[in-house]
Amino acid sequence: MTKIASKFACELASALADAKSPTNQPSDNVKDTIDRFRHALEAVGDTDDNQESRSTLPQDAADWLNEALGELNGTRSFNDAVAMAAKAAGWYQIYNDDAASDNTENSPMRDLASGMYAARLIGPHRGLVQSNQMLAGLFLLRKGLHYPLHQHQSTEIYFAASGTVQIQHDINGKPKTLLPGQVSLTPPNRLHALTMGDRPVLILWVWLGEFGGRNWWWHRQDSGDWRRDAWERSSDASWVKTASEQVPHSEIIALQSNDNQS
Repeated sequence: MTKIASKFACELASALADAKSPTNQPSDNVKDTIDRFRHALEAVGDTDDNQESRSTLPQDAADWLNEALGELNGTRSFNDAVAMAAKAAGWYQIYNDDAASDNTENSPMRDLASGMYAARLIGPHRGLVQSNQMLAGLFLLRKGLHYPLHQHQSTEIYFAASGTVQIQHDINGKPKTLLPGQVSLTPPNRLHALTMGDRPVLILWVWLGEFGGRNWWWHRQDSGDWRRDAWERSSDASWVKTASEQVPHSEIIALQSNDNQS
């Protein structure tokens, strides 16, 4: 039996020990939260992989992945673990572009859906190791892609493996650069956005907490008002749009006030 997922978890837990978090404020208490993620990853132990059929990437995305893997600059054991995980995992397109926003709206989905792929290594129902406490895997993004403001109930970390990404926290936050070997922490329900640099980006991601619920996408309309679309995880791990609503002005004011205090 192979142990690709457990090796991935072990190497990521080790890499997180000294990882800098340039996109976070001191008030985010990153160290204590990262320790919780490390303990969850270490708890995977020496677990054997499930033998699942591997789903492959479209050719263009496979080219991005090969480029990203060629630029890994971690330790040999880390690079090997990431490369093995990328080759063994079942990749899937995260968002269903068939469920994009109405044609009357200016939706980023038409370009975005085909530029983002994920592979779950650890989690319930799908992955090489089953877990009801944690989701973890790989996140592949096309160069130059912008992943707009969104929020979800889980606490999330992004560990950059290759490529450069600008991460914005909060509705008016200033984007900050995340480089390979660094980590970004997103607390539950915090708005955040990602903008890729001039190379494909490969991120190692982990979720703890509430895996279900809605992933809300925010987008500003030409009028200046904000609207948000709800996406929910389907049985194959991809997300499907299920609702859309106007964001109350009072909520925007409250978020902007929080931004000014941070």
